[in-house]
Amino acid sequence: MSAHITGGVAMADRVGLDAVELKVNISPGQARRAGIWGEAAGNGIMRKLWFCEEAGASPAGLPLLDAGVTLRLRETGERSDDATARVSPCRRSRLNGYLREPGHDVNNVRLSVEADWSADRRVLSVSMTEPHPPGSVRRRLSAGGPPDPLFTAAQRKFLTFCGDRATRFGSLAAFGPVHARWWPELMWFRMPLSVERWVATAPSGARLDVVELSRRVDREGAEIAQLALESGLQRCGVDRADFGQIPKTRRFLELLTAQP
Repeated sequence: MSAHITGGVAMADRVGLDAVELKVNISPGQARRAGIWGEAAGNGIMRKLWFCEEAGASPAGLPLLDAGVTLRLRETGERSDDATARVSPCRRSRLNGYLREPGHDVNNVRLSVEADWSADRRVLSVSMTEPHPPGSVRRRLSAGGPPDPLFTAAQRKFLTFCGDRATRFGSLAAFGPVHARWWPELMWFRMPLSVERWVATAPSGARLDVVELSRRVDREGAEIAQLALESGLQRCGVDRADFGQIPKTRRFLELLTAQP
């Protein structure tokens, strides 16, 4: 799901309950064998991603991600850049408290709430994305220093209420880029899928290439929809054991923070 909250405290009791986003990670070879995309799919939309962690992070220690916080920077050609602060898993009690905070202007809240299902993992994920003029991310990263100016006061307040640990914005480092290609909607056996391919190369030369398939469905019947997606992949020769059990953000941060 991606329920966008634009106002109304009563929404706090319902967010995350009405829809689910199903996700499966596989290799590009598996995606091609399963017929996920072909020439008819076109080139997709190209994007570049950077993920922020505390300086000195390593595959063995990702302080923010280990605490459920993801900070992402993204550029999409000539379109607006953006910065996203995400908490996953997010405690529903903290989200409700954030939305009910006295003096909080719920009419200006811009949250995306997802009931995120991947294999047997089911979590509530909440994120806030803020746009920036094209070129903002590249200029900031080229200038050196922490990327914290790209995260707004609203995002910091959101993390303060919903995160399990304080985020030390002045100690951040950006890791990337991850080269992403996105197809917002491809039809596969009459099933609409959003498909995104991430590719990155570590300083050591190690390379990671992952395809994520996702589908938004109503909460009622989500189990059946998940079974249909996974069994469809299995019929096309993708072993369920090969479905990505480790979230792709963690896999890419472990790659990019490794020492050469």
